[in-house]
Amino acid sequence: MEYVPRVPNTEPLVGAVEVMFLLDGYAPDHVRERIVPNGRMTLVIELDGRPRYVFDNTSGEVLQVCRHAWLSGVHERHITIGETRPVNKLMAVQFAPGASVPFTRRPASEFRNAVVNGELVFGPSVLELREMLVGLDSPSRQLDVLESWLVNQVDPTLAAPAQLVRAIERLVESPSETRIAELAAEQADLSSKHFIELFRRHVGTTPKVFQRILRFFQIFDALQRSEKVSWVDLSTDLGFADQSHLHREFQLFSGYRPGDFRNQDHDRVNFFADDEP
Repeated sequence: MEYVPRVPNTEPLVGAVEVMFLLDGYAPDHVRERIVPNGRMTLVIELDGRPRYVFDNTSGEVLQVCRHAWLSGVHERHITIGETRPVNKLMAVQFAPGASVPFTRRPASEFRNAVVNGELVFGPSVLELREMLVGLDSPSRQLDVLESWLVNQVDPTLAAPAQLVRAIERLVESPSETRIAELAAEQADLSSKHFIELFRRHVGTTPKVFQRILRFFQIFDALQRSEKVSWVDLSTDLGFADQSHLHREFQLFSGYRPGDFRNQDHDRVNFFADDEP
């Protein structure tokens, strides 16, 4: 498998695109994968000519067929995806929280809990981009072309206000310590209601839900980094009311019970084998 990431250093992508990458030859021994929320929006472009599927988390039925390119919004629950053949080739762009609107030119809240056809968001240019990427055999050149397309796509006038960007950054840096009420109070000339509406427009969900997703990911990170975890200490450190509160949040966002997740062999960031409907 070949994984080639790039963090763009071209303005105006700096700080707006967290990472873009090529994934080639990924051949898992399972068909379906569970993707858990991370508070980000992602553009995916397949380069192998095969569709991907979004499945119902409970029944396992196909809900959606994704072809060519698609945008995955901020999700508040895990989603189940997959395809019928195991070898994958694709490219993806992960936008920083609050940074997607200048690229999509639509409120991030429109894509909440959704996977949307890329042509409906970006127009025919995303299909033209895909054709160019398919015709290249150099990962470096493919990333160059993708980066140039993003630069041409962006409208800087639609960027989030600086004070909102600072609020988002504070939440990302310290989700357990930051108080939403304090963030709202610090927004000059904005009522609490207007702050929440502006946050939803640029991030895709409310400040409170975004904070919960980030705090959930802290649990996730702790479980992956440590062989032994004290649920009581972790609950206290991350600002949960108690251990049961932590467990409820973890299961709500991931679909896993924390203990069951610990008993599985996971070496990925936010997607896992999930062939059981």
